[in-house]
Amino acid sequence: MHIYESLSLAPTGFTMGMVLMLLSLYVLLRPEHFRKSLAAVHAKSSAGTVLLGIDFIWVALLLFKADWNVLCMPLFEFENFRGILLILCPVIWFVMSSMAKEQLFARALGFFLLLMAIVPMSAAFLKDPATRILIPLWWYPVLTVAMFWVGKPYLFRDWMNWLVQRPRLISGIAVFNFVYGLLICTCAGLFWQ
Repeated sequence: MHIYESLSLAPTGFTMGMVLMLLSLYVLLRPEHFRKSLAAVHAKSSAGTVLLGIDFIWVALLLFKADWNVLCMPLFEFENFRGILLILCPVIWFVMSSMAKEQLFARALGFFLLLMAIVPMSAAFLKDPATRILIPLWWYPVLTVAMFWVGKPYLFRDWMNWLVQRPRLISGIAVFNFVYGLLICTCAGLFWQ
């Protein structure tokens, strides 16, 4: 059994709810700073290079087989490709960060969200009670958007430029995420054991 499958629903949900609430508070308390950051982040290839490096380190930890590595995942019938995939991780990172700098942050963020989603989704998979559905209800739209950002990164730039021009929408999304995070924290504390 992979370590993600053994995660308890309550602490995972509480962590997810707190992260949502803290990010929402940042957006609500510093809206101008957030809008400026949002407008500029897609053009910074250095931020994309760092985030893509984090992504590939995470993937390498999922692939690296050692007694101390609790993140190592079984590849089943693809076990023969583990070594090749481990070699490809730094090669792909180097190629992407040096030759595909345009819109690199969007791809790296989409990839990061895809990797991040597996943690709470695994914790909520086939667990009681039914309120655990709050976790996939938030992550499925995020995963859909993340796949678009990986495949068509210019959409990230277009969507962020469109969003920056609508401060009330940004505040509305932040309030929604704060309330949703509070709901998840409440369920984690009361129902998810």
